[in-house]
Amino acid sequence: MVRRLTAIMFTDMVGFTALVQEDERQGRAHRDRQRRVLDVAIAEHGGKLLEVHGDGTLSVFPSAVKAVLCAIEIQRQLASEPRIPLRIGVHSGDVVHDEDGVFGDGVNVAARIQSLSVPGGILISGKVFDEVKNQPEIRTRSLGEFNLKNVKRPTEVHGVVGPGLVIPDQTSLAEGRARCGKSVAVLPFVNMSSDPENEFFSDGISEEIINALTRVNGLQVTARTSSFKYKGLNQDVRQIGAELGVGAVLEGSVRKAGGRVRITAQLIDARDGYHLFSEAYDRGLEDIFKTQDEIARSIVARLETRLLEPRGGPATATRSLVAHHTHNTEAYTEYLKGLAHWRKWAPESARKAIEHYERSIEMDPHCALPHSGLATALTFLGALGHLPGGVAFPRATEAAHRALELEDSAGESHLALATVKLFYDWDFDAAYASFHKALSRTPGSSEVHHLYSLYLRAMGEYAAAAEEMEAAVQLDPLSPILQHSLGQAYLWVDRVDDAFRQVHRALDMDPDLRMASETLGWLHAAKGEWEEALSTFQNIVDRTGDPYKVIPNRAYCLAKLGRMDEARAMGELLERRRREHPDLSLEMDFALQHLAVGETDRTFEYLGRAVDRRVGAVVFLACAPMWGDIRSDPRFHAILTRVGLPVSVANP
Repeated sequence: MVRRLTAIMFTDMVGFTALVQEDERQGRAHRDRQRRVLDVAIAEHGGKLLEVHGDGTLSVFPSAVKAVLCAIEIQRQLASEPRIPLRIGVHSGDVVHDEDGVFGDGVNVAARIQSLSVPGGILISGKVFDEVKNQPEIRTRSLGEFNLKNVKRPTEVHGVVGPGLVIPDQTSLAEGRARCGKSVAVLPFVNMSSDPENEFFSDGISEEIINALTRVNGLQVTARTSSFKYKGLNQDVRQIGAELGVGAVLEGSVRKAGGRVRITAQLIDARDGYHLFSEAYDRGLEDIFKTQDEIARSIVARLETRLLEPRGGPATATRSLVAHHTHNTEAYTEYLKGLAHWRKWAPESARKAIEHYERSIEMDPHCALPHSGLATALTFLGALGHLPGGVAFPRATEAAHRALELEDSAGESHLALATVKLFYDWDFDAAYASFHKALSRTPGSSEVHHLYSLYLRAMGEYAAAAEEMEAAVQLDPLSPILQHSLGQAYLWVDRVDDAFRQVHRALDMDPDLRMASETLGWLHAAKGEWEEALSTFQNIVDRTGDPYKVIPNRAYCLAKLGRMDEARAMGELLERRRREHPDLSLEMDFALQHLAVGETDRTFEYLGRAVDRRVGAVVFLACAPMWGDIRSDPRFHAILTRVGLPVSVANP
């Protein structure tokens, strides 16, 4: 009997039993193929296959690096048809070797980590991560800490990232997740006032506290979308903590009367439901941001003392986390109303948001928040073509610069400028600099990670864009918009099956999320399922009752199905839409419709017009799959050069 430090790899074929019951011959063929791949790969990486249990295996390696590289090679080979749905877990620990095999705590941990994985995934323990983190060919992403069966302490788990590899989503990991001590969720504060208008005010207090806490390095803060899912629900904070994977939950109430406000706040340990602190604040409305700052610093002080690693410089508890944006509470409420509309991510909602932002600016032109909100909403409309670029982007630029003049320290201000630089100025170096300033000021903001991923996508850095979206979803797991955007990111890295899962997850959360339905159509197209794609796009038309929805998408599918007359008729429908809505920029729509019916010269004519009109969506030309047929055309390269994108982006 020998005890030694060993890297242990567990594998398991998902769904093997059901497959054998349905088709015994195919099930055994899959198992045999898996075994052949494992035998060769394990031997090539210096490992030894010790145990085989039906469709599961246990192997040991002298090196954690070799174990992980072996796992990557196994998943790469099994991803080809017929695909074998294998999940893998790797751990490094002290185990006992004897004539019967290996045993010990390390073996148990490896097996439990494997059970957290998903088909096509490789999960590794924190110990393995420490040994492979400096290996350039191995990239990972932290998934947090998990309570593993028969393991005394929470175990840190990382997912291996790479082409074709799958990372488990936050929903599937929720049940086993250990509450992260360095994390907090801020639930929407309850409006105790008689005036329902104060609902925006109480929500705004919760939101400002969330924003303040995202500025604290080392503290994971659940984003607004996810924490606000619990609004109006009377759920046990221990259950909420488990679902969001946080160590603490802040809840409270707001009562506003006259010129005074009373705010109560309770920080609760999500593990046992005990209060960490409970305070009441009676203040004048002119002190509202000071009160928010007091609450945020109290939370950080409690968590910093017990959970966060000490840092150099002034203690977080003694520095301001909340800027004193305005003393005009009516202006602040108008801003919050605009923000509520903006978060719906729809053109009509963005227009309503702009109205509220503009009213807020009229009431207090020295508050930075509505200026940054105005810039972002205008950029959104300009990028979609719902406002002419010459109208939307100059106003957005002015608003973004004004926000920075008023509050250079706010991540929102730098984010607003970054989006203008990306979608209008096409100054990609400046956009990169502004995105990183936003990230440095609000490292825990899911919105910053989300929009930065769009920048990376435009630059052709598709794998990095997917990783940024995974980080955004980890911060805001209950956001259907982020779930959808992660699905889009997976499409660009050719993880079509993963993209399908993400988009369906977004639609489960919000069946009316049109952007997700549109992406679902393109996912069917990516698999050559043109009837399904057309049906999905047509369903958008049927549900909205708007014949002008997704016209070029339908034309593209009709052409692929050989229904050319109907595809050409889509061009007539576009012409009618242009006459009825002259304010829309439809150049990209016309370009795609002409491409669908084989009129390439007209396609490039309209793409050129889109560049002339500064249509923001042209920054995604190189990565959008529907333009694949013309990517090698010199005229396409010329368009990219005009925008300032490297031609290499067109050849991922």
